[in-house]
Amino acid sequence: MIAVKRHRDKGAVLIVVLLIVMTITVLSLGYLSGSDVELAVGSNMILHTEMDYTAESALEHARGLIRNPQDISGDYWTGASGQQLVAGSDDYYDVTVSKLSERTYRIITDAYRVRGGEDVGRSGFEAELTLDPIIALWVGNKTTFSDQITINGDVYCGGVFTNGSTIDGDVFSVGLDGNITGRHMAVSELSLEWPRVTAGDFTSHYTVVSSDPVISGVNIGPYDPVRVVRRSGNLLIDGNVTIDGMLLVEGDLRISGSGNSITGGKNLPALLVTGDLIVSGNSELNIFGLGVVDGDMKISSNVVDVNVLGSMFVGGSIEEFATDSSGNERIAVVNGIPTWQTSGGISGGAIEMDGIDDTVVDYEASGYLNGLSGITVSLWVKSDVVNQDRGIFFTSEPSGSDEELGLRYDIAGAFGHGSKGIKASIRTTSGYAQIESSSNVHTTAWQHLALVWQSGSGLKLYINGQQNSLLYNSDPNLGGTVFGVEKFMLGCGTKIGYWDGMMDDVRIYNRALDANDVYPPVEGLNGLVSHWKLDDRGARASFNIAPSRTAIIHWTEIGSSKNWISAGGSFFRSIERK
Repeated sequence: MIAVKRHRDKGAVLIVVLLIVMTITVLSLGYLSGSDVELAVGSNMILHTEMDYTAESALEHARGLIRNPQDISGDYWTGASGQQLVAGSDDYYDVTVSKLSERTYRIITDAYRVRGGEDVGRSGFEAELTLDPIIALWVGNKTTFSDQITINGDVYCGGVFTNGSTIDGDVFSVGLDGNITGRHMAVSELSLEWPRVTAGDFTSHYTVVSSDPVISGVNIGPYDPVRVVRRSGNLLIDGNVTIDGMLLVEGDLRISGSGNSITGGKNLPALLVTGDLIVSGNSELNIFGLGVVDGDMKISSNVVDVNVLGSMFVGGSIEEFATDSSGNERIAVVNGIPTWQTSGGISGGAIEMDGIDDTVVDYEASGYLNGLSGITVSLWVKSDVVNQDRGIFFTSEPSGSDEELGLRYDIAGAFGHGSKGIKASIRTTSGYAQIESSSNVHTTAWQHLALVWQSGSGLKLYINGQQNSLLYNSDPNLGGTVFGVEKFMLGCGTKIGYWDGMMDDVRIYNRALDANDVYPPVEGLNGLVSHWKLDDRGARASFNIAPSRTAIIHWTEIGSSKNWISAGGSFFRSIERK
């Protein structure tokens, strides 16, 4: 009995030992299995991180080429497949780019690792890239825009920007007068510099235009390689001119007639003018690309259309000017924001001034008015107010004294003691003279006025064709020649009050007209030196962003090449994992 019991004890011990061994084995196998899983998970996380990095790098690749399309053959980079960050590696990425607008692009990236012909890891993003800011118009000095101007893009103005136009974008300016839908920011906040392009940058591309300063009815370009049409001196484009490449004018460029178009070649501005760009009445100009004007841009109030698709950079100001019909191409700049009435004038439309700050000024009038031995100024006016001091025209900086050539409504005559009269003055090399009309000639109806002077005789005032019986004439025998004219300003006088009402059909003659020729105004008279009909529509222009069209290569101050585009920055509006 005792022997049997010992045998059974040994079997029980063996079973316990086996159970312990089995437990240890199971636990060991579990530990080893868990370690393999953890190693696999860690490896996948590293792979996933590396694929994310590649996909994000693909986004930056696309951003860089969108902002620097100089080496792209098309309008913008549409993407590519099989790209690598490191040549010879197992990692690749594909990029697809689509343009949603001139500001916005959709970018889709797909990054993957290939081993043994199979994809072992993959990551991707879909993002929306926004270019901001994008300058549609850059103006170096203070500028005023009427409601006929449209700007689709951002604006830079180096002075006070007075806005009556429609702007779909932000404004960077020294000051702002008027309303905008976007943001107003200081000029220092703009992350974009003026495109540094000079006439000497393009000598290797020159195609010389003939010595004739006028071109019309021609198609120039495109060329391969691209060429520059160059004019050394002033140039007149006189209708139906198409240029594909670049136009370089070392002087002033004047545009006349319809059908004028300039398209920039690859990596070149469409237009570079070292002087002023002047767009005359009844003309049309289309610019596709970057336009650079070192001087002023002057647009007639009777222009058919000015359209810029790209960007326009103007070193001076953009000015609207009233159309001169005398054939002498006088430029009378429109200041303030007067209203161009298309009807209600003496013949067609008229200009309506607000009585606050609206004027029309020929700043070069001194050159053709000073030195005259006779002069006639003829115009129509329609006042909104009476019994007020309101300037009609004046020819020097207002000082409060009626001494230089001028005409105005006067409440009370200082010397003739009339009321609601008209006062006029003129300065000559022999002195100056003042006249005061009879009383009660203020009216809110249309009124024709003519101021006539001949050396050796006094000033004459005609109201609706009748010579007025003056209450005062300081010098009925004033001699000499016209003197002291600095400019010719419509809408203001030497006193504070600006003209409040309409004006129409302003004519200046370099001689004293006979009484029979004063009224009604006669066409075809000799001596007409300027004629502003003032029945214009208002300057019409649109500036529309197209940043890829503005991409150029220019030279820095140290002589190295540099990419430039009208977009000053960019950001990802959204990034989503695919």
